[in-house]
Amino acid sequence: MMIFKLENDFSKSDLQKSYKILVKKYHPDSNPKNQDWSHKKMTEINLAYETCNIFLGNKIKDTHDFNKEEVKKQEKEPIFHKKNNKSNTKTNNITPNGEISQELYLKIKEFSYKIILASEKFFEYGLENRKLRYEGVRRFRYRECLRLFDKTFSDVLKLEKFCRHDYDHYSLNLFIRFTGNFNQYILLKDNDIPRHPLLNKHWLIMEDYLIQCIKDYLVPYQVVQYKKLHWKTAFTQSWNQLIYIGQRFPALEKDEVFLIFYNLTDSYRNIRKEEQDHQTYFFRSL
Repeated sequence: MMIFKLENDFSKSDLQKSYKILVKKYHPDSNPKNQDWSHKKMTEINLAYETCNIFLGNKIKDTHDFNKEEVKKQEKEPIFHKKNNKSNTKTNNITPNGEISQELYLKIKEFSYKIILASEKFFEYGLENRKLRYEGVRRFRYRECLRLFDKTFSDVLKLEKFCRHDYDHYSLNLFIRFTGNFNQYILLKDNDIPRHPLLNKHWLIMEDYLIQCIKDYLVPYQVVQYKKLHWKTAFTQSWNQLIYIGQRFPALEKDEVFLIFYNLTDSYRNIRKEEQDHQTYFFRSL
């Protein structure tokens, strides 16, 4: 909170105002002659923004009890309001806990489609392999992906105006956190990854399984080599390696890149869990 100069009782709007001011100042586009420095500053700012968002999300979670019986009753129905539902009137903007407003849900789906388009290009050209990002035509595709992600993520931050109740804020926070962490991941360079003879093997396994999970989530038709492996199994492998790395190399707790991987893994787990628990599918319909 110090980086944004906020008080302990800050609101979402306070956070976003401070965030936009810092982004305007430190974004690479505003510092063309200091790209590396600018990227590092933006990493710090985005991590701090994410931490504050988690803090706000936990406050929402702690102050509201989700009605589990109602969720069970609605397991076979979509949890957003249908357009042709006659009982939905203008007064139904404030929906019960465990339901997301239709307007916000449709906006999230709109932006998730843009993120999927960028993800398709990212994985299609093998850009998850950081050593290939600057070779031939791939460097142009990589830059194109960065622009798409950056533009879409900036627009996603403006969706708060469509939130009608606390569960909307919670759902939007899940979406922002995952997309933001994934955006941070694709910015990483090969020389950013920590190197250590005992660390390398576990890091590669952890990243390999994590990217498998994300590919299976965003662009499942592109998953080939892991087709027989369920995403939950892949995630468990990734999470176990991440926990081991954190315990085996405690100094990494202060490493920004390790935190990006940890936050990406955790945000992926949370958004998938929310989809399963409440049948809210942000990136696809089942």
